[in-house]
Amino acid sequence: MRFAVLSTLSAIFAGVYSAPSILRTRDVAPDELSKFKFWVQYAAAAYCSEDYTAQVGNSVSCSDDLCPQVEATGAEIIYAFSNTTSTDTAGYIARDDTNKAIVLAFRGSYSVRNWIADIEFPYADPGLCDGCEAELGFWSSWTNVRDSVSKILNNIVDAYPDYEVVVTGHSLGAGIATLAAADLRGSGHTSIKLFAFASPRVANPALADYITAQKNNYRFTHINDPVPKLPLLAMGYVHISPEYYITSPNNATVTAGDIKVLEGEINWEGNTGTGAPSLTDLPVHHWYFERADGCIGSGLPWKV
Repeated sequence: MRFAVLSTLSAIFAGVYSAPSILRTRDVAPDELSKFKFWVQYAAAAYCSEDYTAQVGNSVSCSDDLCPQVEATGAEIIYAFSNTTSTDTAGYIARDDTNKAIVLAFRGSYSVRNWIADIEFPYADPGLCDGCEAELGFWSSWTNVRDSVSKILNNIVDAYPDYEVVVTGHSLGAGIATLAAADLRGSGHTSIKLFAFASPRVANPALADYITAQKNNYRFTHINDPVPKLPLLAMGYVHISPEYYITSPNNATVTAGDIKVLEGEINWEGNTGTGAPSLTDLPVHHWYFERADGCIGSGLPWKV
């Protein structure tokens, strides 16, 4: 997700909140790492036009060998969506028989309409809990496809009741995925697992607490990636917990020791503590175990 407002908002980021006391951390087990590297490939595939415009029955695939583990499973597209809403929300639902999983993946920013959704910082009431407020652009991006996605998801879950449901995305896609997972859990899919890579902040403290309490959340940041620092703390937005903070350099292989698991909606030991968001830090936004948006198209279309 690219925010044109990064440079103008950076100046008011620092010094708004005093740092809380250090919160609990833990390490990542090696078997967890392999799962992280697998599920990010589903998020990466959401940028590939052959997936978000796919015909039912097509296999999930990526150009430039970006999702080989997913391709090896033979995962099948059940539903694909794009270019049908004002926010150009795009993605797909796939059935992975190898891992007995149903995957809902959202694409990150590509079109002009995506960018508009990125920067709609006012709140919206999602109706999920008392006092809960969601970022308007991300919430609208989900609700614009919610009816059709939910119908398909409900049907496939009924047909495969022993499959786990995974919701994932990178950047804007991660923000939409976070709110979609929270909403779908509230409608009965309580065991959904969320894998959100480079998500911006999407919630006020009440909503963040609500989503955190649902559990099964894996939210990843990478060193000083500017996107997870937006919208600003000064605007009242915070993150869900925990944060899986990747400390390895850009374009490097990530090991289990390179990831810190940090608790709390504001934790200065992770991405939040690396300074104000800066356009010069955008290169690290792309690297989450691999080039997560490697399939993104060129140019900046109004719609795709």
